[in-house]
Amino acid sequence: MMAKFQRFGGAMFTPVVFFVFSGIIVGLTSVFTNPTIMGSIAGDGTAWTNFWSIIDAGGWTVFNNMEVLFVIGLPLGLANKAKERAALEAFVLYMTFNNFVNIILQHWGKGLGVNLASTAETSGLKVIAGVKTLDTGVIGAILIAGLVVWLHNRYFDVKLPDWLGVFQGSAFVAMIGFFAMIPVAALFCWIWPAFQHGVLQLQFFMVKSGRLGIFMYIFLEKALLPVGLHHFIYAPFQYGPAIVEGGTTLYWMKHITAFAASTKSMTTLFPEGGFAMQGLSNIFGVPGIALAFYATAKQKNRKKVLALIVPGVLTSVFAGITEPFDYTFLFIAPVLFYVHALLAATLATTMYSFGVTGDMQGGLIEMAAKNYIPMWANHWLTYVIQWGLGLAFIAIYFFIFRYLILKFNFPTPGRTDDEMVNMFTKKDYQAKKAGKSGKNSDSPFRVAAGEYIKLLGGAANISTVNNCFTRLRLTIKDPAQLATDAAFMGAGAKGVVRNGDAVQIIVGTDVTNVREEVDALMDEGTGATSVATVYEPAKPESDEPTATKATLFAPVNGNFMNLEDVPDDVFSKKMVGEGFAIRPADGNIYAGVSGRITSVFPTKHALGIKTDNGIELMLHLGLDTVELKGEPFDVVVKEGDRVAPETLVAKMDIHKIEMAGKDPVVLMVMVNSSQFLLGNFKAEVGSEVNHGTPILDVDRA
Repeated sequence: MMAKFQRFGGAMFTPVVFFVFSGIIVGLTSVFTNPTIMGSIAGDGTAWTNFWSIIDAGGWTVFNNMEVLFVIGLPLGLANKAKERAALEAFVLYMTFNNFVNIILQHWGKGLGVNLASTAETSGLKVIAGVKTLDTGVIGAILIAGLVVWLHNRYFDVKLPDWLGVFQGSAFVAMIGFFAMIPVAALFCWIWPAFQHGVLQLQFFMVKSGRLGIFMYIFLEKALLPVGLHHFIYAPFQYGPAIVEGGTTLYWMKHITAFAASTKSMTTLFPEGGFAMQGLSNIFGVPGIALAFYATAKQKNRKKVLALIVPGVLTSVFAGITEPFDYTFLFIAPVLFYVHALLAATLATTMYSFGVTGDMQGGLIEMAAKNYIPMWANHWLTYVIQWGLGLAFIAIYFFIFRYLILKFNFPTPGRTDDEMVNMFTKKDYQAKKAGKSGKNSDSPFRVAAGEYIKLLGGAANISTVNNCFTRLRLTIKDPAQLATDAAFMGAGAKGVVRNGDAVQIIVGTDVTNVREEVDALMDEGTGATSVATVYEPAKPESDEPTATKATLFAPVNGNFMNLEDVPDDVFSKKMVGEGFAIRPADGNIYAGVSGRITSVFPTKHALGIKTDNGIELMLHLGLDTVELKGEPFDVVVKEGDRVAPETLVAKMDIHKIEMAGKDPVVLMVMVNSSQFLLGNFKAEVGSEVNHGTPILDVDRA
């Protein structure tokens, strides 16, 4: 469960990264359109003001669409696979949810205490992507996105019957989600108005709790960082309604011009800003910690320590990124990190007590753009006080950390005898706490994708990958490295089209899922084994045909079937090629022809044989048995072996196949049958045949 929370915290960062730049743009726009700062050039209707109004409109894009950003961004961090599709599914279902809410409120809004026609800011309503709905803020967006990600991870890989294949993947997730959104929308319409009322009471309580509330907020936001739960603390305050409607970030941006023009104290104008000052410790805490590291390092290591801490301090102060320091505490002395959290809370609370407040959540660059530059004219004294207190806290941090490091002999950078001077990262900390773990998917789509990559000559031989409705379309660097058509058929393909370096693999309606796995495997750098080593070993003899005629014999005891009667459209419609099938009476499989084994599929459910007259033959053991991963099969030949019609090539456990819900029918298919003249079948449909019974004569065309 903790790992899931940590993963959620990381996903929260995806949409948040857009807020910093947008906030700077809006802050600068406020400066450049303020007549107090810019003079008459910034008057109403001037070309200067009109220009900056355009820039301002672009800067507000992110803040006006926060819900949509979270809905799209969270799946990119939380989906186990096909993240882009998960993001699209989340957007579609979120808008479906909003449309359901809109209609429910049209019919029953008054009974639920909601006036859908209201335009007041306190109505609890908002227009999202053109749909008027309940203003659930990022909390609603996160809940819907989380539900969609759960549906995606659970149902995206579900294999539907071929005739329903068009509905699998994203379409299947959207279908399930559509019906799930109906009760979810109804539940929100019932519960959310009461929740909004409760939020108003919470806002009142938090504001009235003053310094104690601020201290607890800043401490928890910092202290919960190691376990990734700090996002649950700041998100409802910074981007949600926990303390002010729309969150502190949005509220500050909306009112910054009015705040800048007012001479009232900052705590009077924006008392909620005490819950938006977690960035102060980045500027006034980390430098004190760095000085303590330097002062307590061994003399011979101080130059090395200085080289490490200076870039770290600059990154923290100017950009608000503190990971090297935060995770150094956690790696070597967790207690120091919680001392840091206490001092950070004390710092913010003290500054608030002296009248300092505002949107101060990042580094100095962001803080200057959002606070100092636009607000300086009427609030410069507030910032002078802030920096006076801040410099004092640098000294407080320094002395407390220096004392604790020396008192308890913490091995901070530069203090070890081996002269090793290190700062540590989040990766180091997580490796220390829990070790590394990996996850490999064994879905049928990934298995197929991996085999296709190998058959194509490995990932290094693939230039581009695309797909249409049923086909993988690829550009290949060296066509000579491609495997035979029979090998592709054995991997589950319905056909292969070759045209120079352009190759199409006919996959069917599974192609979307397979394409996602091909992309994933290539990104991971896996599946790069060349086909030459896996499917085409050194050939003991020439592939040139040595005969003009061949007879195909029954490869197994059982009842003869026409290929058209096989319950699989791919084979029955002869998309793979001509041939026949036998419903087996036992599990002994024989070659049925004279020739050479050209391929043995890794899941052992199919073998390729090339006959002496050039037929590329596929023995396919059962339908959809690739999903059984080879368990019911025992192949007793290897690639390159010569075989005769009576050669035992494999054994299969019919009972296991049937227990798995699969059809054990055995197929003998000529994948290049268009190059040959076929005689008449020598067996009647339904008749019993034994292995070795002649079935079909084939001549070279």
